[in-house]
Amino acid sequence: MSAQPAPPPLPQRLGTALGLNRAAVGHGLRLAGAAWLAFAIATLLHVEHAYWAVMPVWVVAQASRGLLLERAFFRIVGTLAGAAAGFVLIHLPLGPYAVLALLGLWIALASGATHLLRGVHGYGALMAGMTAAIIVLPSIWTPETALAVARARVECTLIGVIVVTLATGFLTPQAQRRDFYQRARKAGGDAVAYVAQLLQSRDRQRHAEIERRILAGLSRLEDMAPLVSAGSVDGYRRLRHVDALVAATLSTMAAGSALRARADAGAALPAGLPAALLPLAEHLRQPPAPGSAPPSMPALSGKPLQRLEQALRQLLAAAAALGAASADPVAADPRPPLAPQREWQLARRTGLISGLLSFATAALAYCSGVPEAEQAAVGVCIFAMVLGSMALPQKSAPGQLKGMLLGIAVATGYRLLIQPHITTVPQLLLSLAPFLLLGGLGRASQRFTQPALHANIGFFLASQAALPAVAAPGAIWSGSLSLAAVVALVTGSFIWLPRDPRRQAAQAAETVRDDLRRLLARRQDAPADWQARTARQILRLTLHLGRAEELGARLPSGMLAALNLGHAIGDLQHSAHGRPGASRRAARQALALVARGLVLPEANAERLQTLAADVADLDLAATLRDAGAALRDGAALLNYGRARR
Repeated sequence: MSAQPAPPPLPQRLGTALGLNRAAVGHGLRLAGAAWLAFAIATLLHVEHAYWAVMPVWVVAQASRGLLLERAFFRIVGTLAGAAAGFVLIHLPLGPYAVLALLGLWIALASGATHLLRGVHGYGALMAGMTAAIIVLPSIWTPETALAVARARVECTLIGVIVVTLATGFLTPQAQRRDFYQRARKAGGDAVAYVAQLLQSRDRQRHAEIERRILAGLSRLEDMAPLVSAGSVDGYRRLRHVDALVAATLSTMAAGSALRARADAGAALPAGLPAALLPLAEHLRQPPAPGSAPPSMPALSGKPLQRLEQALRQLLAAAAALGAASADPVAADPRPPLAPQREWQLARRTGLISGLLSFATAALAYCSGVPEAEQAAVGVCIFAMVLGSMALPQKSAPGQLKGMLLGIAVATGYRLLIQPHITTVPQLLLSLAPFLLLGGLGRASQRFTQPALHANIGFFLASQAALPAVAAPGAIWSGSLSLAAVVALVTGSFIWLPRDPRRQAAQAAETVRDDLRRLLARRQDAPADWQARTARQILRLTLHLGRAEELGARLPSGMLAALNLGHAIGDLQHSAHGRPGASRRAARQALALVARGLVLPEANAERLQTLAADVADLDLAATLRDAGAALRDGAALLNYGRARR
């Protein structure tokens, strides 16, 4: 009988249970040291509310150096903008309630902007709203402290950001952008292989599974791209190439789908086309080698084949740009390959809720005259903005609630048992060291990083570590309980009234339908701009359903048919104005059927096929069949979300 392997040593087992390894412990120690140093500097410089200097240490620290640097930059920019706005508000010749209303408007704009700005940029808007609230609300009660509060907020932010950047930035690894770009290239290769398989077989179920998998991967890649590019000029130059690759991948898959529909209708395809695509797929899947050239493109003729050829050329060009030694700073085409990610409806809803909630809470607090109500109002503004900026706040809210309550509980014990015995600055700094050590290790833990973040913030918000310390137990309990109540109220509201990603997916589907209606009415921009918007909505719908964990069950089949329908509409409009007599009338009739097909796709798809059989113009008949096939294949997308309303 073989001997049983010896169990790992106790430190290793403990580290595994806590989500810590040697590197994580080192990172946690650096975070704790940076937090302690930031607090010490702010305290020794006699900065008011010195514990604010600790907050950037916990929040700015990131897994990659570029993300850390960019987050630090936008924290400073957002803080300066928020401080300036707050200072302007409190010096307006208006009454308190009017100032609070304007603060609510500023918070609404800042909260909404977090869903309109890409990547880390929204963090600056978040800090602008939070900083304004921190400055304006205390100043409403004590106007004479306004300038001191604004200056302290900016000074603490600068201290915390500089310290955490110097303490952890040089040892934080760079983002693995090359690996990310290779993942993007591989996704393009998978799409080309999918088209080859699509043209060879008629296994619709298998094709739908592969399409969903590729679309899900593309939506995740595009969502991650700004974070991977953060802090790097080269990364931001290549960001456009990532977008171009994603857009070209979608176009390639859509063109392949259109060819499959033509083949199903009896059209002949080049016999060697699937085999000719496989070397292109393999080229994209492999890391770029110096001096390597892509395989030769197959010679294609005819409109659908030319669409595929053009998409493949765009895909290969974007992949080559990502694999190049340096990014080209000048883009040849000024139009974006993908429309910007703008969650307008979510931005309006988030801004409205955050702004009204902040104004209502602050107005009630001021009206009550209770001293603790001021801090409660500040807490509502901050936590409503933080949770509102998240894609799915109901997933983060329970962890935030637990972490904050733990931090508040520990801070309450600290204030009751330890703080009353502290009389000097060295004693204050020494007393906080164990809590900062635990906080740093928790923040570095792979298992507890998010709860630890909120526990650290809750601890310093509740402890208000400063000299002289508040000694009255009643005041300590009152402050801690009011802060806990605010956290429970705000996080509970997001838990009890969760944000529904399926609603956001339905909005993306409706945007696709609206763009198709505008295209039919010839109120649309250039075809490239329409395609960029439709591609964006396909990715957006996929991303939201992925967040809802319903990709397999609810992702509409034939989503790429929307791109094919747009191309068919463009061809029909050209025929409706450029062809003579009967062909022009048939094209106009087909456009009317497509318009009705956006509401009843299956029935009007059949009518288009019938109309195609009666048209003598072979090219126009093929376009009519393309439109009918796109309506039929895209029926699930065109109908998506309507039953929910």
